[in-house]
Amino acid sequence: MEQLDLFADLGEPEPPKPGKTITLPKPTAGQFASTVAKPKPQQPALIEPEEAPRRPRPEFAIRPADGPTFGKAVADTWHRAHGGNRMEIPLGIVATLALWPHKGYPRTLAQFFKGLDAQQLLQCVREVAAYWWMRRPDLIDTASVLFAWAEEDRYTANELRAIRATFHAALDANVLDHTGREDPAMNSDIDLMSWTVTSLRHTSAREGLGEYHTPPEVCDMMAAQIIGQDPEAIHDGYSLLDPCAGTGGMFRSAAQHLRFMSLDPAKYTWFAQEIDPLAAAGCAVNVIVWGLGPNAMVACGDTLAEGDLWPRAVEHRRAMVERRDDVAAQAAIAEALVRVEQLVSGVAEAA
Repeated sequence: MEQLDLFADLGEPEPPKPGKTITLPKPTAGQFASTVAKPKPQQPALIEPEEAPRRPRPEFAIRPADGPTFGKAVADTWHRAHGGNRMEIPLGIVATLALWPHKGYPRTLAQFFKGLDAQQLLQCVREVAAYWWMRRPDLIDTASVLFAWAEEDRYTANELRAIRATFHAALDANVLDHTGREDPAMNSDIDLMSWTVTSLRHTSAREGLGEYHTPPEVCDMMAAQIIGQDPEAIHDGYSLLDPCAGTGGMFRSAAQHLRFMSLDPAKYTWFAQEIDPLAAAGCAVNVIVWGLGPNAMVACGDTLAEGDLWPRAVEHRRAMVERRDDVAAQAAIAEALVRVEQLVSGVAEAA
């Protein structure tokens, strides 16, 4: 299995400087399913049947599973396999597939993942977390609950079967068709993390947490009304804040609305606050998948009790970038020492 290049294209922008801030209301999560037009049928080739070539398999599904279908497929498979009550594992599986950096070939990539055993799939979870930690250490630290379980030493045979079955269920429900495009706008039609959380968490648990996911149509309407239709009003330093972000559904709608106005969401500042660690982790994953850019941050905390968490998030980002740079420097030194030892050994053998 080819390992990801953890050190490719590193770099970190300047810390965001908030300008005019648009505060998005509470609604979050559940999203539209992507709709892709059916290709026009081609005229049949005038050749003998036995000479007819095999029909190429499409790289993307024509009708990928919608959000509710996707979430139900993942949750049902996890529960049928008796995976247990650790929601972070199936959520982490979805996050791993959504964040996998090799884009553009979902059918081929799906077959690759299906050919791996459970231990190799755990390695994939660890590698994708390391890959993105080198690029956005603050976001991956916030989302660490979705990946830390893969570092555990012991799993029962049943747990390993459940993990592998859930990987397959997410692949069969077209997770890579929703997240596997080069253009982040094409990866922003649906909030897979939201639908997975909604399907895994019991209704009574959601009610106890006060977790109410707003329909995507409402999020889209509210984003259009709040942001408006005039691109001239969106200036440098423009920022958006959601104090009860969930998995980021309002951000998804806002980003798509900006793109509709021919504006790049990655040029602006996004700040999400969320009290539920699992939802905040899902939001951190979505920020990467949806291409919200280098000035997007997610903080986990109680907005009502703590108020504005922006300063804490900025400090968290600074500390995590510094830690990432230290790790990268140590790794570079270790690699250099290995090369020196190899050269010395080569010289000694030659002598």
